Amino acid sequence: MRRWGIALLPCLILASLPLLAQPPSPAGTAPAERPVPNPQAPMYRQVGEQYRAYPFPGTGEPIPYRLFVPESWTPEQHLPILITLRAGTSIDNNHRDNNDLMLQARAHGYLLISPLGYRGYAQPYYGSPYPVLRPNGPSIPAQGWTAEEDARAEQDVLNVLSLVAAEYNADTTRVFIHGQNPSGSAALNFVGKYPDVFKAAVISSAPIDTGPYPFENLAGKVALFILHGDKDTNNPIAASEAMAQTFQDHGIETIYSVVAGGEHLNAYLLAADAIYDFLDAH
Repeated sequence: MRRWGIALLPCLILASLPLLAQPPSPAGTAPAERPVPNPQAPMYRQVGEQYRAYPFPGTGEPIPYRLFVPESWTPEQHLPILITLRAGTSIDNNHRDNNDLMLQARAHGYLLISPLGYRGYAQPYYGSPYPVLRPNGPSIPAQGWTAEEDARAEQDVLNVLSLVAAEYNADTTRVFIHGQNPSGSAALNFVGKYPDVFKAAVISSAPIDTGPYPFENLAGKVALFILHGDKDTNNPIAASEAMAQTFQDHGIETIYSVVAGGEHLNAYLLAADAIYDFLDAH
């Protein structure tokens, strides 16, 4: 298995003309139920950092999400999308420090989405059934959530993806997802369930129990970039390395990287430039 440090990750950029497809329908919904952008809305096709909300299908509740659109975007462009699933209870948490994910999204030309996951509860799993392996034993996915809330958290991500992709004429052949800790489990669940929607996933400090994982869904379709900070004591780094090896053993393109100086909450931010280099190569 290739084990790459951040400084060694090559910058591979593939230039190609996008083949546009319809945005995916949320889980369990028909295309007619999919939320659609409103061209008359005050923030329609606005650029830069934004806070948005949309009415959740079936309930009408306003659900917030965070969005970044490079200021240079024009309607003729078909930019790729990176979804960064939230950490903790806020859609702001993935943008701390110097907003590294946003800064690199601007530099590399990506739409960046941070969905809430329907409710602002702690431990967001977005419908994932996979426990995170921790020093004191595996986690309990979606603990404190009802089954309906957990399912709606998953649907929320796909709702927001559909909205943003349609509003900004995105390249839906290049949709990526990132998650840390429980939301890393969620990112792995999303690519396992929707391998035709997501091109690659970035997983930070989220070693999961892969026993029931559908590896065959990813092989030849989805690439993984698994990272762990060398100062992260929340989750065992050896488990992340073992997970990366397991995915590669199942024929899945997998890069594993230890982030020097990376702690539990900031390793992926320190690795933001390498993350986008990886995405650019896919």
